[in-house]
Amino acid sequence: MSETAPEPCPAEETPAWRNWKFWAGSLVSLAVFSAIGYWAWQAFTASPYNLTSPNPVSGAGSEIPTVVIDPEALPDVSASSYSVQIRRSVDPHTEIPERGSSWVTEYTVMRGDSLSTIAEKFHLTWQSILWGNSETLKDDPNFLIPGKVLFILPVDGAFYQWQERDSLESVAAEFHVTPDAIIDWPGNNLNPLDPVVLTGSWVIIPGGWRPFSWEVAPVSTGGSSRTYNLGPGTCSGKYNGTAGTDAWAWPTVNHNLSGYDFGPTHPAIDIQVYIGQPVYAAQTGVVVFTGWSDRGYGYLVIVDHLNSWHTFYAHLDYPAVQCGQQVWTGSLLGGGGTTGNSTGPHLHFEMRYNGVGQNPWGLLP
Repeated sequence: MSETAPEPCPAEETPAWRNWKFWAGSLVSLAVFSAIGYWAWQAFTASPYNLTSPNPVSGAGSEIPTVVIDPEALPDVSASSYSVQIRRSVDPHTEIPERGSSWVTEYTVMRGDSLSTIAEKFHLTWQSILWGNSETLKDDPNFLIPGKVLFILPVDGAFYQWQERDSLESVAAEFHVTPDAIIDWPGNNLNPLDPVVLTGSWVIIPGGWRPFSWEVAPVSTGGSSRTYNLGPGTCSGKYNGTAGTDAWAWPTVNHNLSGYDFGPTHPAIDIQVYIGQPVYAAQTGVVVFTGWSDRGYGYLVIVDHLNSWHTFYAHLDYPAVQCGQQVWTGSLLGGGGTTGNSTGPHLHFEMRYNGVGQNPWGLLP
């Protein structure tokens, strides 16, 4: 039986680290990396940004100074140093500033409204509510009724409709402002180089004011009496007569209030009457106004008591006296009514001392 020859063993491989080629390549690589490292170090030490070098670095004919930083001079940025810093708090609420308008807006009067509440709502004076609505309210808060639409000014002042014969100078004088106040208000859209206001157009007069009908001062007619220029019923004669005393009487049988009470916007009391009810003189004096008033009073009688006092009897259905007539306490002056700026029958009764309204509740018996 013949034997099979054994398989030859594979030749043993020599490890790479015992190969001379491995060591030759490693030495070359080491030399290359060493050269690169040495070159980089030389470049860094020669750089002007090397803050550790105490020697200045020369370059291109100029010397760049070396900055040396003292670590002790640096601010403390440790966590403990922030404990005394001002910290910001986050407020998620953003306040939006109010943006005013340069023109009027409209407001519909609601039940319970008054001049003062409307004025407060829009940050205006109650006078500006009246001056802004002369055509609607006619200086009389009795016309402030629910459903009425008012103009609300963007600023305290007046709202005025331009008339044919008006000029900037005349209107400015009437409302006690300068022409520039009207020209410069942006809502009026006037060209400052050629400020032309068309007849019938409306202008805002910032800061403008004028006397109300109840603030008109009495004027002398040459006699002992003084009257008020409130319309066609003004008496112009020189009247003398018997003066009144300090005793007052009610001008009507009724003593009930029907409408507005005495206040800063209404210097009178509204006394309940029916149409044609007799209205009497509250004190002795002479008649200085009898007839129609175009200031909202309707049919009006004014008595000068020749002692610095005047009494007004307004919204009459008819007057029953003549100019200059001597009247006595309790004399018939006319009949109660609802003429002029009136929303129902009542007697608008005013008492003025030297032209200033006085509260009747403290004077009548």
